Amino acid sequence: MGRLKVAVAIPVLAVLAFLVGPVSADKGHVVVASWGGSFQDLQRETMFKPFEKETGIKVIEATGPSLAKVKAMVESGNTEWDVSGMVPGDLLVLAREGLVEKIDYDNYFKGMMEHIVPEVIHPYGIGNFFYTKVIAFNTDVYPKGKHPKSWADVWDVEKFPGPRMIEAGGYVVPPLEYALMGDGVDPKDLYPLDMERAYDSIRKLQPHVAKFATKSAMPPQALVDEEVVIAAATLGRIVKLKNDGAPVDFTWNQGIIQYDYWIIPKNAKNYDNAMKFIEFATRAEVQAALVKVQPLGPVNQKAFDHLDDAHARTLPSHPDNLRKQVFSSAEFWSSTDASGKSMIEVNQEMWNKFTLE
Repeated sequence: MGRLKVAVAIPVLAVLAFLVGPVSADKGHVVVASWGGSFQDLQRETMFKPFEKETGIKVIEATGPSLAKVKAMVESGNTEWDVSGMVPGDLLVLAREGLVEKIDYDNYFKGMMEHIVPEVIHPYGIGNFFYTKVIAFNTDVYPKGKHPKSWADVWDVEKFPGPRMIEAGGYVVPPLEYALMGDGVDPKDLYPLDMERAYDSIRKLQPHVAKFATKSAMPPQALVDEEVVIAAATLGRIVKLKNDGAPVDFTWNQGIIQYDYWIIPKNAKNYDNAMKFIEFATRAEVQAALVKVQPLGPVNQKAFDHLDDAHARTLPSHPDNLRKQVFSSAEFWSSTDASGKSMIEVNQEMWNKFTLE
C-alpha cells in the first residue's frame, strides 16, 4: 500500500513542478525607487523589464527618492528599498551618516569601469545618467553664430540686449555658478563658491531678469513666448522644443552638468539583487536604449558605440560636449560652515534676504 501511495505521489509532484516551476527558479525581487512620471515609465521599458527577463529577479517599483525617506527607513530598522536614485549632495550626507551600503565594485562591473566617467564613481554610489543646464536663446532674436556663448555674454546686456530668465536662488539648482562665471570667474576656479560675489553679480543682472524661474518648465516656455530672449534652461526641454520647430537653441559651453546616483540604503534586504540591478543598469546597451528616447547622457561611454553619431552628439556626456561643461560640485553644496549649516541652507538664507531688498 505504501509503495502504491509513493507511485501515485511521484507523478502528481511532477505535474505540480511543471506547473509552478522549480523552487530554485524563484530568484527573488529587488525594490527600486526612482523619480516617477514619464522617466520611470521609460526606465520600466528599457531597464526594469529587460532585467527581469534576463535574471528572473522581479523589480518592485517605488517612487520619491529622498534623503529623508532613506534616513527614516534605516533608523526605524525597516529598510524597504534595495536601490534608490539619489542626488549627489544627499548621497554625500547619507554616506557621512553611515546610512548607505558600499558599492561592490570588485565583484561587479567586470570590464566596465574603464568606460565609466570617473566623476560619477563613489564608494557609496554610482552615477546613472547625466543631465545639464544650458544657455538657451530665441533664434529669431539671436541666430546661431550670433548668440551668447558664455555666462559672461549672458551678463553682457549691451552686446546681447533683451530680457533674461535664470533660476531663483532658492530653486533646486541655484544660479550661483552662472553668476560667478558671468562675473568673470574661470570655470576651473569656481569652487568653493564665493557666495557673496555671486549675489552681487545677480544684483547686477537683476534689472534685466524678467522673472526668476521656480519651475523647469518656465524658461523654455518664456523663450517660445518671447517673454525672454536668453535663459538658463534644462537641456531636455529645449531639445524637445527645438525638435518640434520652436525658435530656440542652446550652447554646450559652460553648461552646468549634473547626475544622479544609484545607491543601496543601509541594511537593504536584497543587497545581492540590488548589485545585480545596478550593474545591469550601467551596461552600455541598457544605457543606450534609454538615451535613444530621452536626451540624457550615459555615464558608460561605451553606450555611444550603440548610437548613431548624429544622435550621440546631441547628448550631454558625448566627449566633445562633456569637455565644454562644468561639473556641479556636490561636495561644496553638501559641505557645512562653522555653524554646521550646509551650503544649501546658507544659500537659502542669502536668497531670502535678497528677495527682501
